[in-house]
Amino acid sequence: MLELLRKLKQDGVDDSQYIHLLTYNQLLDENFRAIDEREVKQLCLIELALMRLIEKSSVTKAKMLASLNVDEYEEYLSSFDYDISHVESDEFDLSLMPQILVEYNEYVRMGDKYTRIANLFKYSTKRDGNGKTAFTRYEDKAFGYYEEAVMLITCAVDTDPKRNHNPDVRLSAEIQRWLDRDVSAEIAYAPDVSAEGVPRIIGSKSKYSLINKKPVAGVRLRKYWRQREALVKSSLKLLYSEDALERHMLQGSDVDHQKLRLKLEQLRAVKI
Repeated sequence: MLELLRKLKQDGVDDSQYIHLLTYNQLLDENFRAIDEREVKQLCLIELALMRLIEKSSVTKAKMLASLNVDEYEEYLSSFDYDISHVESDEFDLSLMPQILVEYNEYVRMGDKYTRIANLFKYSTKRDGNGKTAFTRYEDKAFGYYEEAVMLITCAVDTDPKRNHNPDVRLSAEIQRWLDRDVSAEIAYAPDVSAEGVPRIIGSKSKYSLINKKPVAGVRLRKYWRQREALVKSSLKLLYSEDALERHMLQGSDVDHQKLRLKLEQLRAVKI
């Protein structure tokens, strides 16, 4: 199974525009957990399904039902209701957005990434020395990025010279035009710092978006990514202990954080 996941990660379809679980897992050959007979059978079914994806074929409904448990299958079905990448929607053109929104969206995407990883540990019960589960720890990471995003956007739209010493009315209006909800700089009315509360770029069809757009990405590609993510998520939880899975994710997150900082610095340099 591990070799199969590595092959999927290295030789799968172009993933440069997608945030996905294999990006943040090094697939190390260690800390496998003990699984019972039922879980062995499930892992074998997942392996067969992943082989279909490697062969660029879709997995049948029956095979998806057999490979996933009830909660995983329901989550898989619901994933069709929202975009998992900006390339899946028709009005998301980075070249036309104000530069500050490109930076803003990077923070939101990182928050979304950690929200998705947190959901990997949704039913975790083990707590650390601070009383937090893995789910809570990753939610906290997501919160940090959403908080950065909200601070950035509220400052940008603020036209009150008492709070903003360099207000830009034109930019404020342009930013508001790109967002799926109005943004107020007033403390009591600022966006909520959460996956549900942060404003979304119109055209990025997040499941939390308040303005829905018709997706334009190919049906087969959308199905491929949703099947891949559902099967990979299930297999990782069967392969690794919770501690190992989190450790692998954390190792990748430090590198990813540095990449984000570098990218934001480059964006700011272009803006200047």
